[in-house]
Amino acid sequence: MVNRSYVPRMEDLIPIVIKYVNSRLGPGEIAIFVAHNARRFDVPFLAKEFSRCSMNIPDNWRFLDTLPLARELMKQNGSVSSKTSLQALREYFGIPLEGSAHRAMSDVNSLASILERITSDLNFTLSDLLKTSFRANFDHSKKNKK
Repeated sequence: MVNRSYVPRMEDLIPIVIKYVNSRLGPGEIAIFVAHNARRFDVPFLAKEFSRCSMNIPDNWRFLDTLPLARELMKQNGSVSSKTSLQALREYFGIPLEGSAHRAMSDVNSLASILERITSDLNFTLSDLLKTSFRANFDHSKKNKK
């Protein structure tokens, strides 16, 4: 689906996304992007695409990976299941699927509900979430320097 001619290329999309995110932030504020398995999938993908486009992920962007939070919750609850996929978590929390699984808005809505339940069950505050967030730690300008 992303290879269709009308879909913007990453080199065109990245500046638009950066401008949009910055328009929503005040001075000194950070943006937190939430993804399930962010550390091993989403952030490396973004870092690679930003690098390919000779751009850096902004310093004020943080990423929150819900996968380790889900694992921590399952461990605390003594769950014997090690299943922590979005689908398994949706089922665990009794969250209905809106639309088709593995489609952007459906997964976003599922993850938003899952994050709400995980943070509530773990008694996490916004400060706790900020502490578990991380930077992409990739600087394109340094990639060819030794």
